[in-house]
Amino acid sequence: MSAETARPSYLVPSAYGVAHLAVDAATVYTVFATVAVHRIEPMAAFALIMGYDLLAFASQVVWGALADKLRAPRGAAIVGVVLAGLGVAALGQSSSAAMVLAGVGNALFHIGAGALSLYTRPGRAAPAGLFVGPGAIGLFLGIWAGKSGAVAWPFALGLTVALALMVAVRPPVIPYADESLDRSAPKRSVGLVIIGLLLFSVFVRALVGYAGAHALPKALEVSFALTLAAFAGKTFGGLISDRLGWIETSVVALLVSAPLIAFGGRELSLIVGGMFLFQMTMPVTLTAVVMVLPRKPAFAFGTTCVALIAGAIPTFYPATKAFYSPYAFLALILLSAAVLYVALRMLLVPRSAKLVLHPEA
Repeated sequence: MSAETARPSYLVPSAYGVAHLAVDAATVYTVFATVAVHRIEPMAAFALIMGYDLLAFASQVVWGALADKLRAPRGAAIVGVVLAGLGVAALGQSSSAAMVLAGVGNALFHIGAGALSLYTRPGRAAPAGLFVGPGAIGLFLGIWAGKSGAVAWPFALGLTVALALMVAVRPPVIPYADESLDRSAPKRSVGLVIIGLLLFSVFVRALVGYAGAHALPKALEVSFALTLAAFAGKTFGGLISDRLGWIETSVVALLVSAPLIAFGGRELSLIVGGMFLFQMTMPVTLTAVVMVLPRKPAFAFGTTCVALIAGAIPTFYPATKAFYSPYAFLALILLSAAVLYVALRMLLVPRSAKLVLHPEA
């Protein structure tokens, strides 16, 4: 990525991060409130929520490819916010329509705003964390409000703010036509290996992230603490990695998190600390995927979300809990650390003359 596309501040990813919180809160609220309003039976509710997850996450790769082809990530994000608003409006009318609008709206917003955020300071991980981190709070608020029967107007107001931010904040220009970006990226065969390793790391992070706290009580305060850990880890992980080095920060964070998550059991402080460290790798992983596909940032963002939902889905089924064990989690996290180390070495070491790994030191 060219330094010429960098912007002098983190205003854009921070503003889009606020919009991300609002969009995630509204779309998740829509789905869970729809279940309550229409008194949907448990199995049908599971199917509805699963449908939303597949649309919101798995479809991002398709919408991302389209947004890159049209060179319109900002337009995709704006349309996504509008569709999310229509989903809120439809939740009392049709559960299926509300779910589809919420899922597609969420997906469009993510790939559009995500691509723009990553190009505010190309080659740095901080923008990814500032954009993605607030989404954890949005998910928590949406699930809690949807299940508790909260009114819809605060979420409609939040989407209005999100739309205003998308329209008012000047985005960076993504250099889609700059063929020199392809020459600076890894060769195709090497790039495919790097992406495969990075996406495997995302898959493991999702699997362990959803399952690692299974022994903790299912209480609101526990969920809130884990949410704050995810928010802080993602938000500050990129900033810390840019200062101390991507490989050093990511690998050390995973290695230290491994025993905390694997053997933390019912000790909330250990699990929360482990999850904070565990989530710190997300901004680096996401930015690295985009560095391999510099002229397809929306598509690249979408691929990570496909890996994320692929890792999360197994944890939705109670039968999977039979495989939960401290040593399984330990092995998965250590494997993730090794895979991420190899991927980042393959990506960064050949670029060491061009890429500053400690840009703020």
